[in-house]
Amino acid sequence: MDEPERLATALKPGEALPAVAPPGGHYLPYSVCGNVCYLSGYISRSAAGELLVGKVYNVQLGAAAARTCALGHLAILRDRCGGLDNVKAFHKASIFVNAESGYPDSPEVANGYTDLIAEVFGADIGMHSRSAIAVAGLPFDASVEIEAVVELWDPSLAVPRGQ
Repeated sequence: MDEPERLATALKPGEALPAVAPPGGHYLPYSVCGNVCYLSGYISRSAAGELLVGKVYNVQLGAAAARTCALGHLAILRDRCGGLDNVKAFHKASIFVNAESGYPDSPEVANGYTDLIAEVFGADIGMHSRSAIAVAGLPFDASVEIEAVVELWDPSLAVPRGQ
């Protein structure tokens, strides 16, 4: 299945990949070293680009926020790293959930990210190791932040650093 077909199947009605947002600080949204692409922490945003903020108390809302992070990472891979067909494997996702101390449902919130990535790429490419951690706060009071490590087929297709 090619990139448009995978997205059409995986995305919900009215859902789309966002424009790649400029960094919110002094960092790169991704960095490629060899065949490995390190995707910087992406914070949860609505379809309109507004931050999804505040502590997560509800698993469904948290998982929806995590899904928006997957959409953002997919947009970076599509627009800056040679397209979704250039993804060889997702290796690791680190999911940070803005929650109260002792919040037990971070893994279920993280499923919002993992499920979409696996649906877009299939289990062989999209399933990854991960950490799902509740934290006391995130930048801009975001509800979820996720970083990932992805292997590319051809790193030369990625837009060079800083362009």
